[in-house]
Amino acid sequence: MRKTFFSLFIISIFAVSCTQSDNASQVPEGKYIQWRSENETADALVLKGMFLYMNVEQEMAYTYFKSSLDFDSTLFGSHVMLAWMSSPSEVRDMHQKKARELVKGKNKNSNLLVSFFDVLPGDDELAGRHKIWSKMYEIEPDGRFIHYYYAITKPDLKDRISELEILLEKQKNDNNFLGVGHILNRLGYFNYNLGNKAKAKNYFDQYIKAYHDGYNPYDSMGDYYSNEKDYENALTYYQKSLDRYPANRSSINNIREINDLKAGEE
Repeated sequence: MRKTFFSLFIISIFAVSCTQSDNASQVPEGKYIQWRSENETADALVLKGMFLYMNVEQEMAYTYFKSSLDFDSTLFGSHVMLAWMSSPSEVRDMHQKKARELVKGKNKNSNLLVSFFDVLPGDDELAGRHKIWSKMYEIEPDGRFIHYYYAITKPDLKDRISELEILLEKQKNDNNFLGVGHILNRLGYFNYNLGNKAKAKNYFDQYIKAYHDGYNPYDSMGDYYSNEKDYENALTYYQKSLDRYPANRSSINNIREINDLKAGEE
């Protein structure tokens, strides 16, 4: 029964990912990160993993990237993503080592992606990351994954917003498989941090409409209400997130914090 379910699951995500990936396949492989696999199932799993990762649904993204390696163990990009999502451990070290080995012979942007392992935590970490994303963006400005991280690592918050707005229009116009949800989400947080609360809420509303089946849109709206100290609405949205994915640690922890806060006020 379990094996049958998994087979149907793989077929379904492959069908969806194939329709989503048409635009991605038009990107010149000589310049874009070489994520793709000749194995169709592995390719579908990678694309879905990228979509989930961009939408901060990393618990699920981890599963997809890990599963992609079961079908194609040569995917350096999956090892990169799994290393990014792993805490310091032998597992993370293993994924970094495999990524470094497998990226040999790949193009410039693929090697630059692996070079993020060399950016060590510290005061200049964001600047170091933006420097690499800038190089990648210069090589391939049409790479949507690259453009997104080029935008959100810019030093100035207003510049991040402006660049994301440019990317948002591109995504709307070309129906890229990544969609617009992750951009709306970031625009919501960035505008809130600038004090544009009404604009922020509008972006979170749009995010829910754009990706209503996901769990992160409701977690993000929960954050909005929590920051506004509207804890009842915050709890409602965090619970909606958990209804869609009960293992979402962010919503679980936020609900616990709010309940502890309310208990301390009694």
